[in-house]
Amino acid sequence: MSKKIENMNNYKNLILIFVLLFAFACENPWDEHVKVNENVLQETIGDYLSANNDFSSFVSLLESTGMYELLSSSVIYTVWAPNNAAMEAVDANLLDTDEKKKLFVQNHIAFGSFSANSDKSFSRIKMRSGKLLDYNPNEASIDGATILTELEAEAQNGTIQIIEKALSPRYSIWEHIELEAADNKFINFLNSLTTEIFYEDSSIQIGINESGKPVYDSVWIVQNAFLENVVDLSNENIRATMLIPSDEVFESEFNKYQKYYRIEDKRNNPDPSARDSVYIKLMIARDMAISGSFSNTETADTLLSFYNVKVPFIKNAITQTTKASNGFVHYLNDCPVKITDKIKPILMEAENHVYSTYMSAGTPNPYFRLRDEASNGMDFICDNAHNSQLLSGVVFAGPVTASIKYRVKIRAINDFGKSYRRQDTSVVLIQKLGTVTVSRDKITGQITTISEVTNPLNYKNTSFGTPDVNSDTIFVTKNEYSPANQAITDEIDLGFYEFNRSDNVFLRLSPLASQMAVTADYFRLVPIIEE
Repeated sequence: MSKKIENMNNYKNLILIFVLLFAFACENPWDEHVKVNENVLQETIGDYLSANNDFSSFVSLLESTGMYELLSSSVIYTVWAPNNAAMEAVDANLLDTDEKKKLFVQNHIAFGSFSANSDKSFSRIKMRSGKLLDYNPNEASIDGATILTELEAEAQNGTIQIIEKALSPRYSIWEHIELEAADNKFINFLNSLTTEIFYEDSSIQIGINESGKPVYDSVWIVQNAFLENVVDLSNENIRATMLIPSDEVFESEFNKYQKYYRIEDKRNNPDPSARDSVYIKLMIARDMAISGSFSNTETADTLLSFYNVKVPFIKNAITQTTKASNGFVHYLNDCPVKITDKIKPILMEAENHVYSTYMSAGTPNPYFRLRDEASNGMDFICDNAHNSQLLSGVVFAGPVTASIKYRVKIRAINDFGKSYRRQDTSVVLIQKLGTVTVSRDKITGQITTISEVTNPLNYKNTSFGTPDVNSDTIFVTKNEYSPANQAITDEIDLGFYEFNRSDNVFLRLSPLASQMAVTADYFRLVPIIEE
């Protein structure tokens, strides 16, 4: 009997220990809340947070911005909730207006339910603020803030993740440039490209003025030429890095590239005009925008611009770094982009660059031939079905060239003779090549005129020491493709073009005689860099 009494006493003591432990644990208000609300799924996110005083600062912001009602609805959300200690560290300037307060709160809320305890893969989560934040559940972090996974909870309408640092909204790269970047010549240039454009389609005509012209209740659209024509750095969905050169670097790059990017004819304008200067600066700025997000701890010493140009990334030249919502901004006092990296050879696959076959004479019949040995597996032929007229030719549209000389090469195989439809391999195919200018109707976009050759080839054989001879005639005598990896051996060196202005290149390839076809696998333009 005494043994049973001893066991009973031990059992009572054990129960007492558990009761005491539970009592001490409940001294923590958060644990008391969990004890009282064992089934958390019965309350909303708003109720869950407001029940604990440790989140009173954040809850106060939720209430003042109207977000509390949002988190008390039936829509599923995840809230990354900062406690009062985290809120004390927030810069007061981020909360000094109602608009900023709302943006701040929305930067902690996302649609859908996320769990740092069960999610496995890195992702970028779009917050109610419109910003995309890096979410790494494997490292228990969001936008660099540590997630306290042991305190994660589910509510009736989503998930609460507790974070030790607030998720202060960041500017996008473009917002940084517009709103907070320090003044320098490069920043001022980018901002100077912003203009207001009258948007007639959305403007309502409200009358006629004394001159009989319509009067509008005008709608204006703010546009920036860099965002429109280079890359949209305001887009939260991209990942980018913007390099901001110092005044000295920007001026040095301008002096280096001023002869390579002229849009006025250099023959008539020995010095850059105002339009030239804007274009030269834009071409420099174009390759300061890097594809991908790279911090100042990036190990690579070379980055690639959105235009696939190699840009040196000199870490000890970085004077300031700002983390943006869609990447990084680095200020540098050294960033010399090599001319040969910026101005590269141009490869125009003939089948991909056909612009027009319909011109003033002949009856064009274009063919796209599959050929294993051809570059990109295909070449192009345009035959002439007319019995007597000479085919005007085919116009090929290429990319923008620099305002320099380009060596011109063509790969063309004549395995059919004079005509593809009426093959006769005893005939040597003779073609002519030259650049032309193209005009389009401003309303319909249709081609209105294609000029005669405006820039004939200056023939010079592969020995650069021989005298120039004006000639645009190409004898296509090779009748069989070399293997694709030896394509260069099939190329015909045509001499060079002198481009006196930077613009899209248009090449016209035409036959020498009637009923004769033209053919090309590709054109290759190699820049002649003359320092």
